[in-house]
Amino acid sequence: MSNVIPIPRLVVREGVSGDRESVAAIVEAVWQETYTAHLPPEWLQQRGREFFSELAGDPGQQGWVAEIGSRVVGYGRVAANCIDQVWVSARMRRRGVGSALLDPMLKSIRDKGFGFAQAGCEDFNLPARGFLEATGWKLIHSEPQQLCPGHGCNALVHSIALR
Repeated sequence: MSNVIPIPRLVVREGVSGDRESVAAIVEAVWQETYTAHLPPEWLQQRGREFFSELAGDPGQQGWVAEIGSRVVGYGRVAANCIDQVWVSARMRRRGVGSALLDPMLKSIRDKGFGFAQAGCEDFNLPARGFLEATGWKLIHSEPQQLCPGHGCNALVHSIALR
């Protein structure tokens, strides 16, 4: 008899309001990693859990959660025809989590009757840009954006046809 330990599988499910705390934690970790080099330390230190909870929004409102076992490893949300957010923990990138989140999100946009979806990111967010480009999204617009006083970037808008 062997002692086989089952390996937890990635599960993507619709979010529920009760996911807010665990979703806020992953949003905070990824946000800090993404923005630390682009914003002043005093501005970053003003961002507490309430900020990240508000940023994530209510996972029960068009949100999707990616879990391995009981651990949240990714989160995404849609608004109309836009991929409003996608957050994947650093240790789980390039393992299919982002794509697994994107599938039901794009399906929900398609089911609403939209022929195209849009997603955005800042020009310095190389992981997000690489992900969008690798999954077939096309850059359609760029415009200056101020992150905080004295710190700007270009906001990039990508689009993909829904077939």
